[in-house]
Amino acid sequence: MKALLGTFRTLGLLARLSIVASLLVAAVPVTNGELPDSIAQLPPPPQDSSELVSGIQAPAGGDVLPAVERPFKPGEHLKFGVQYGFINAGNAYLEVPEAQEINGHTVFVLQARAESNGFFSRFYKVRNRIQSFWDPEGKYSWRYTENRREGGYKTQTEIVFDYDHLQARYPNGDTFPVPPGVQDALSSFYYTRTQALPLGGSIVFDYHASHKSLPLEVKILGREKIEVPAGTFNCVAIEPILKAGGIFKNKGRLVIWITDDDRRMPVLMRSKVTIGSISVVLQEFKPGA
Repeated sequence: MKALLGTFRTLGLLARLSIVASLLVAAVPVTNGELPDSIAQLPPPPQDSSELVSGIQAPAGGDVLPAVERPFKPGEHLKFGVQYGFINAGNAYLEVPEAQEINGHTVFVLQARAESNGFFSRFYKVRNRIQSFWDPEGKYSWRYTENRREGGYKTQTEIVFDYDHLQARYPNGDTFPVPPGVQDALSSFYYTRTQALPLGGSIVFDYHASHKSLPLEVKILGREKIEVPAGTFNCVAIEPILKAGGIFKNKGRLVIWITDDDRRMPVLMRSKVTIGSISVVLQEFKPGA
């Protein structure tokens, strides 16, 4: 039971990336929900995280994916299935629904949603949405909003980035210092898609979430061909490393496979955490216009 409840919580956290990269970076709420014995007694997947990267080819020296100015555009829509072993727990979506204007700047609205399916919603309903308002010219976040429903837990939050004063401002009036050009929990992944990626190396940038600004390192592990329902893709595997911990601190890892072309599109995410093994698999996609 604990493992499957953890699956639902992880599904909810997909809308807090970290994907991307933040994906899965904050503490999860606790619930006392119960599941039927037939499901609760299913064994969790093995905890060995080495199988996450067993198929990745060791990078050749000096191999670098060049930076891409616009790997995503308004209209991009990615639908993922969330799986715990052979069990489908629900769907997650990464979208760029539109462009808007903030403070005289054109921004892309980046959106992540997570939804448990009808069966699992009877026990632990997930309806999460986060949005990042991201400047495609300067490549930084202006605003971050989050609306989470996970079981009986509900919360809303907003972070506004004030670059005149280098502050992150929260709804209760609290402010926290930020460096120039900071990323939020969702824009971190989209920013990574634009960067030059040295295979076997890493990139590091500033990230703000939960009242803290910290460095986020993204390791570029190597290449692998990945087959998912949406197709077969040549990919590079990346792994976000949060210095300050969170759900992955000394307990698990998250690996994301993105295409090695100019789209840098995520096609597969796998995590090994204390609750077991989760796979997030691309089902269908629509590129931006």
